Amino acid sequence: MELEQASIDADATGVLRLEAISGGLLARGDVAVPASLRCQRCLTTFESEVVAAITQLYGNDDDEDALPVTGDGRIDLEAPVRDELGMAVPLRPICREDCKGLCDTCGTDLNVDPCDGHEDSSLSPFASLEGLFDPE
Repeated sequence: MELEQASIDADATGVLRLEAISGGLLARGDVAVPASLRCQRCLTTFESEVVAAITQLYGNDDDEDALPVTGDGRIDLEAPVRDELGMAVPLRPICREDCKGLCDTCGTDLNVDPCDGHEDSSLSPFASLEGLFDPE
């Protein structure tokens, strides 16, 4: 599965419990999949695990909320698992809590290089306004 902020190439693993209920089956459980995510602060790719809770009803054609059970009694878990995993991917993945991101001036990854030397105020878009106000 390819998403803007994640790449999932492995099979999902997990435990699902199937319960017989009136008119069908209820599938419930958790699934997890390893994913390559892109940090939204420093833009590096990092590995993480995406976990999703699955609750899906399977029934006959009369129930609009239920997915169908095939003629041979099988159920298809692929679509609900894929959908839930897609929704479980964080919108703004971050590689670690203390990620410093990129330098606003030169784009250096601040986690790798402290990037000193951008003290020159002439690079500021407000540098031309500096002489307008006299502190006296």
